[in-house]
Amino acid sequence: MKRFLMATLILVLALSSVALTTPLAVNHMGDAKVYVIHGIPGKDLGADNALPVDVLVNNSICLLKGFTFMQIAGPVSLKPGTYNIQISLANADKPCSNAAVITADVPFVAGENATVIAHLTEAGAPTASKYTNDVSPIPGKLARVTVRHDAAAPTVDIGITVMLGDLTFSTKVPGLSNPNQAGPVNLTAGAYNVTLYAAGTDTAAFGPTPLSLKNNSNTFIYAVGSLGNGTFTYIVQSIGGRRGHKG
Repeated sequence: MKRFLMATLILVLALSSVALTTPLAVNHMGDAKVYVIHGIPGKDLGADNALPVDVLVNNSICLLKGFTFMQIAGPVSLKPGTYNIQISLANADKPCSNAAVITADVPFVAGENATVIAHLTEAGAPTASKYTNDVSPIPGKLARVTVRHDAAAPTVDIGITVMLGDLTFSTKVPGLSNPNQAGPVNLTAGAYNVTLYAAGTDTAAFGPTPLSLKNNSNTFIYAVGSLGNGTFTYIVQSIGGRRGHKG
């Protein structure tokens, strides 16, 4: 019981500090490792829900072709610098030739582990955001979790419930808005439920959704889609966690 209460306290303190793309655990040596996620349901733009897109880098490299909703690509190794990324509707005959729907200049630093996700703004417009991933060693028999709000949805509260035998314990972390993140936080490995609530209320907007966390796992949860259009869902990204050592 004491261990759970301590874990809950750590959870509240860590997740209550919400920040966008906070640089964490960057090793300033070598290339950046970059993942790309497609987080826009086509239904929200009046298209096929898979919404295949092409991704062009620096006007010369057709990095991804026919990339569909909920797909995760990478990691790709990139030299430090700022890259122009253009996302366009897929063209099977001539990839990366259509006009860009999303254009962004994205900086990467040496040794950084990052994710770029195409998603909707709170108002429902296509955009892209970059997040730096904490891939530092995970202590003991814990799991690391980060929640990122990339959906056409207002500010929400995150409810997290853990089941310990016949007992259920819950906590709520308030005020997560698009495109911010909550966490990372280290939790005891086990079975959890995650629920999104309308901010300041006990009205569930989505969930509960089960989440199983294994020892030393590193999990990033992206809320994507639109609550209003019924396309809201989660994309779960797992990046190999490293076990921490005493010393």
